[in-house]
Amino acid sequence: MKMIKVEEIAEKYKGYEVDEEKLKEFLTPPKPRTVWDLKNKDNYWYINDYSANVRATWDNFMIDDYRRNMGNCFLTEKEAKFEVERRKVEAILLKYGRREFKQGEENHYMYCNLLESSIEFDCYKDIQHQGIIYFDTEKLCQQAIEEAGEDNIKKYIFGVDAE
Repeated sequence: MKMIKVEEIAEKYKGYEVDEEKLKEFLTPPKPRTVWDLKNKDNYWYINDYSANVRATWDNFMIDDYRRNMGNCFLTEKEAKFEVERRKVEAILLKYGRREFKQGEENHYMYCNLLESSIEFDCYKDIQHQGIIYFDTEKLCQQAIEEAGEDNIKKYIFGVDAE
């Protein structure tokens, strides 16, 4: 079935008359673009203790708002499954690193060099970045990469498909 937008129909059938009640039977409402666009009876997915493919219906209940506000609300099952894998990789990085920035001390971190398609390291003592996992040493960075896998870090942390 070919789907076209109402705007295209309006242009194509300009001048025709339409029974609006019959027309509503054929219309498919627009899908939410983000989880913040979810409305009553829209479907979404969330992660629970054992699965990423839990489908729910937005009912404007407190639990719906709680899941969304905690970052545990996804428009598709694929997004939810991706987030499960991203969290697994992040957990490994945190096994070797920390979220806290230690001013005046070495704060090693990794970044993705997109030109070289490689994970590289840098270190700051007095410049803090947002959302970074810091490591006490470069060796700990390397251990985290070995355990999590460089391709997994590229894909799930930096959003870069491995080549």
